[in-house]
Amino acid sequence: MSWRQVTGWSGVLFAVVFVAASAPVADGPAPGSPAAEVRTWLEANTGGIAWTTWSGAFSLAILLLLFASGLRSFLDSVETTSEGVWSRLSFSGAVIMASLGMSKAMFWAVLSLDEVRNAASDQTVHTLAAFDAVAVSTLVPWGTAAFLLGASVVILQTGAMPRWLGWLGMAAVAMFMIGTLWIFSGEPEGTLAILTLVGYLGFIIWTLAVAGRLIRSSRTSQPAAALS
Repeated sequence: MSWRQVTGWSGVLFAVVFVAASAPVADGPAPGSPAAEVRTWLEANTGGIAWTTWSGAFSLAILLLLFASGLRSFLDSVETTSEGVWSRLSFSGAVIMASLGMSKAMFWAVLSLDEVRNAASDQTVHTLAAFDAVAVSTLVPWGTAAFLLGASVVILQTGAMPRWLGWLGMAAVAMFMIGTLWIFSGEPEGTLAILTLVGYLGFIIWTLAVAGRLIRSSRTSQPAAALS
């Protein structure tokens, strides 16, 4: 197995673990929920939050960055029109996504601790819960969009992977960009925010498909021949 295939499998595992890590906190309290409601949810979901924190950090800090590194290596080998700018943007987006995602998870993890949850003021609980909602629906999607944008541009320019992957990535980028406009309406669970979830669905499908292409390649194959 070549290192490119190893990074491909990392992408598959990332997609699986990322979804599994998000499930326990998917029903979290809505922004603006009373502090008492947030405390009750935190107390009832301590185990799930711990799993999300650990598995989320694992998927972002190791699996995503390993996958992004392998993808960057491939993109560098085929990108000839922009001196590697787009491949560097893609990898930088993955780093941003990982950093913001782990920072976001930290707030639920800290608040779920008994001594913090019981000692924190209602204002603190309310603010940190709102911060999590903003990070999920605004900050992390922009890092993800940068990751997808850089890679998708190279795919469309070179045809080194099927071009439908490039268009899928661009569609997900558009969903993220439009969805995060909710910040101007102040409705984090409104129609615009739903588009962010559609973007994440496209991102997961894109990740699995790109990872599959990397797995099918071999160390000695020409990138375009192996992946197209």
